[in-house]
Amino acid sequence: MKKQKINWWTWVVSLILIISDTAILLGVFRLAVLIRNLLTPLLGRQWNLWLIVLPLVQMGILFGISVFIVEGLYPGYGMTAVKELERMSKSVTMVFFFLVIISFLISPYKGLPRSFLLFSWILALVILPISHFLIRNIISRFSWYGTEVVIFGENEKAMQIADSLKRVRRLGWRPKLILPLEAINNELKDEDRFDVAIFIPPPGLANEEYTHKLNKDFRKVILIGQTGGLGSVWVKPHDLDGRLGLEFHYNLFDGYARGIKRLMDFGMGVIISIMLIPIIAILSLLIFLDSPGPVFFKQERLGKGYKRFNIIKFRTMAVDAEQKLFDLLENDPVAKAEYQEHHKLANDPRLTRVGKWLRRFSLDELPQFVHVLGGSMSMIGPRAYMPSELDDIGDYAPIILRIQPGLTGWWQIMGRHQTTFKQRLLMDEYYISNWSLWMDVYILLKTVWVVLSGRGA
Repeated sequence: MKKQKINWWTWVVSLILIISDTAILLGVFRLAVLIRNLLTPLLGRQWNLWLIVLPLVQMGILFGISVFIVEGLYPGYGMTAVKELERMSKSVTMVFFFLVIISFLISPYKGLPRSFLLFSWILALVILPISHFLIRNIISRFSWYGTEVVIFGENEKAMQIADSLKRVRRLGWRPKLILPLEAINNELKDEDRFDVAIFIPPPGLANEEYTHKLNKDFRKVILIGQTGGLGSVWVKPHDLDGRLGLEFHYNLFDGYARGIKRLMDFGMGVIISIMLIPIIAILSLLIFLDSPGPVFFKQERLGKGYKRFNIIKFRTMAVDAEQKLFDLLENDPVAKAEYQEHHKLANDPRLTRVGKWLRRFSLDELPQFVHVLGGSMSMIGPRAYMPSELDDIGDYAPIILRIQPGLTGWWQIMGRHQTTFKQRLLMDEYYISNWSLWMDVYILLKTVWVVLSGRGA
């Protein structure tokens, strides 16, 4: 194996994340102490709590950073956001489980108020992942973030992979070269030898010989398979007598998964619906004053098992919207082509003044929480398609319409209305196959960012 280039910037990225995590963990513990002190009238008085817990805090930070290193979170190249959220949440829980045990075993901490550790754990579960997402989003914009990769494969597929890697900057795999498969058999130049090689074999090609040769020149070899919309985040590898087997399945078809998801939907739906009452009242008044017509708008959609239901939204269009759409598509071939591809219009003449603002920040969908409570919709899921789109959904219908549609979902945070109809179907299938609680948590966090920024509306 030839000597590979050392990317010193990898250590810089790791150091940035370690320093930020150390600072955030320290801040989390300080905030937990503050909360505990504010609650002393209810939970009992505790003098000089920070001085008492400081050695435990230092131990927790040291252990936490060590666990993060073992879990590969530094620098974390090649790790999806959902996977990073899962690993970080499990690592944080492991750290605080360790601290709880220490607090019971070591004499100076036996009188420690355990509520302090509870508050710290909850805060760390929320703040640490968000800080990682923000920091990666910032530093991934710099040219020194990530590691350079070489892509071996046919030109069209290799270009698609390269474009995907450039778009998803946080992965940290920066395509440097695209080489044909024949180049694997040739001696690589030193300047062409990087840390990671991505190998895209054509159908029917024996991979073993090529991967064996690539491993001589690259520390990591990533084999790209064609999975369509099936699972890849939670794919399970199996060893079949020396051969690699990959297990794919639709996670959300499992009854246990659907039960957990329903409990989460109902609990969050109740809490959020109560919080939204004053906001819904204000938006209803704005719509009433802006244009003639009803405040709410009902539209028939496809639900689980092909059942139809009337979805409730704030009215964002004029009362003669359908006639305006018909006239536009009849007289504007460009708009007609756009509507046929996306089932949306970037500049929709049907929207009212308040409606444009509501659409931009997805506020028109707030009344749909009533469907979440009723069980016809989920907090997160595929798009709620219209009956007229059933023929366009095609072979995806038996998969997508097997679960409840969602208020938000994978396609909404990954592209929203910038995606084609076909791409939405693929993203919905991807979500159903890759579902996990970690994925739902990530989608909720990303939805808040997408809605506040108004991107892709």
